[in-house]
Amino acid sequence: MNREKEIKIELNIPLDIFLKRIGELGFNKEKEITQSDNYFDTEDWRLYRSVAAMRIRQVNDVDHSFAFKKVFHLPNKDNCQYIEEIEGRLPLGDEGKLKDIFDRLNITGGKYDIRDGAELAEVLERNGFQGEQILKKTRLAFRDSEKNEVVIDDVDHVGTIIELECEDREPLDVVKELLRDSEWTRSTLGTSYIWLDKVKGFNDHLDYENKFAEKPDWNVWDNEREMYEGLK
Repeated sequence: MNREKEIKIELNIPLDIFLKRIGELGFNKEKEITQSDNYFDTEDWRLYRSVAAMRIRQVNDVDHSFAFKKVFHLPNKDNCQYIEEIEGRLPLGDEGKLKDIFDRLNITGGKYDIRDGAELAEVLERNGFQGEQILKKTRLAFRDSEKNEVVIDDVDHVGTIIELECEDREPLDVVKELLRDSEWTRSTLGTSYIWLDKVKGFNDHLDYENKFAEKPDWNVWDNEREMYEGLK
């Protein structure tokens, strides 16, 4: 059975040198896209401080999707981290998913006439959410004959983030063929957290694991309590 394992790295060398390296090792460019992720949160960043996120995404300047994500800690499970994701496509085709998200965010007031990302953003803003966090990126994807994939994201205010995903090989073994130890650093943070650190100076996320260890349900909202108990 094939394994899919990935690693995220930050480069300590110029990108053009890295591109030359992967070309010499047989990686061919598959696609190039532009992507914009607009994250919405309350003025006091309640979602971020609850390990949650609300996002509207555009790809190549066209509406693509909306999503709500949240991390829960389930100490009695073998895999104690549970990542919930409610995602729908834009233009809107599934009002049920958006209603589920609005219920979680305590957005009420009846049926909204939402067709696209701009109208969704307007409803969020009318209900007390701000969209200050915008991650714009250019994404390049490369693949070799062994189905190893290198994805290069050049993200505003973040820099260059590279993900290497391998079906059969250990990603670290592939990295060693591409880069010397001094030429890269392993990244364990999500891109949105890197943006919040660099742009806003936020570092609450560095303490999330300790908080989960002390109190597994510290980030569970009142309207999620029944759902969370069901997950356990």
